[in-house]
Amino acid sequence: MIKIDIAEQIAERADIPRVTALQAVDVILDEMKDSLVRGERIEIRGFGVFQKKLRKKSVGRDIQRAKTIEIPETHTIKFKPGIEMRVL
Repeated sequence: MIKIDIAEQIAERADIPRVTALQAVDVILDEMKDSLVRGERIEIRGFGVFQKKLRKKSVGRDIQRAKTIEIPETHTIKFKPGIEMRVL
């Protein structure tokens, strides 16, 4: 399922124009992205939790050159599914 599919489902269920539903999906996703950039936790009851996590620096291996490389620390997004999602 892609973003347009979600918008079409919202338009059908809410009986609103598809363009309006697509705008609503865009606003929701933009707000989620902005919240994660600020380091805030997003909890959607019954669905799950999105959280920004720090991935520690580590050492990797470049197989072609037979060298070790240092991978710097970076941020990533962690998703923990809610109880209803775990039974699927």
